[in-house]
Amino acid sequence: MKNTVYAVKIRSNRLRESMEQLLQRTMLPTKVESIAIKINMCDFRLRETGATSDPLVIDELLSALRKIYPNSEIFLIENDATTALADILFSYLGIIEIAKKHGANTLNLSHDRWVKKEIDGLIFKKMQVPTVLENCDLVITHPKLKTHGITKITCGLKNMFGCLREKRKIKFHRFLDEAIVDSNLAFRANFSIVDANICQEGIGGPAYGKPRKLGLLIGGMDIVAVDAFCARLIGFRPWFVGHIRKAAHKELGKMNYELKTNMSPNELKTCKMDFSKSEYYFTKLLRKFH
Repeated sequence: MKNTVYAVKIRSNRLRESMEQLLQRTMLPTKVESIAIKINMCDFRLRETGATSDPLVIDELLSALRKIYPNSEIFLIENDATTALADILFSYLGIIEIAKKHGANTLNLSHDRWVKKEIDGLIFKKMQVPTVLENCDLVITHPKLKTHGITKITCGLKNMFGCLREKRKIKFHRFLDEAIVDSNLAFRANFSIVDANICQEGIGGPAYGKPRKLGLLIGGMDIVAVDAFCARLIGFRPWFVGHIRKAAHKELGKMNYELKTNMSPNELKTCKMDFSKSEYYFTKLLRKFH
């Protein structure tokens, strides 16, 4: 099923085996000439913070992909943002070395060529799209699983929002749910491969939440279904996460899913994250007066 979600528990620190197991289950296409992987480098924060893409997980993702696609061209992509410069972060986080190890490329989207694309968006009717996303046969969103002080959760859908050409993305925060949906209409990912190994909880995310070791890898073809599972996993009903609900309404995917996992129901229950809803709504109220 397209909306099947796969969740793999990393047991005994066997990250490589777990990543290979996940990719074997996610029904990736057999022939692919080029792959774009949208990673998550939102700030100058190291892997142990849970805020940014983990080079150890990326290493195993590329290793597993190379077994399936030994000759494909692979791009690890990120874009400049308000507080993040992709070129510096590729180096700072050690992503360049990992990419070279597997014959992959790092690409700052701000240096790519962009084309205009018409969409039936909630806010936008046209958006600029980097050509790498238009030309690659396979687009993977590879987010970190984190709680978020504005959107409650940041995962695959929110990760693609980072592809927006404008560097100062904070200006979209007043209609962030809608901007996330429109971004995914323009930058469509074929698969979501979620790094839920070291996550973040609390309302300080996406950069300054509290690190939390879940030890999971999660994936699937339906980016909305994967986000919906991740939302429920960490304690939110997907319907009450605005961008997930609105993405489903725009037929980007389905909020219902079939879960396949190597975890017991009791193990799943232990994954609930800390997130103060009262603090979240109080902070949201304060923002209205600024």
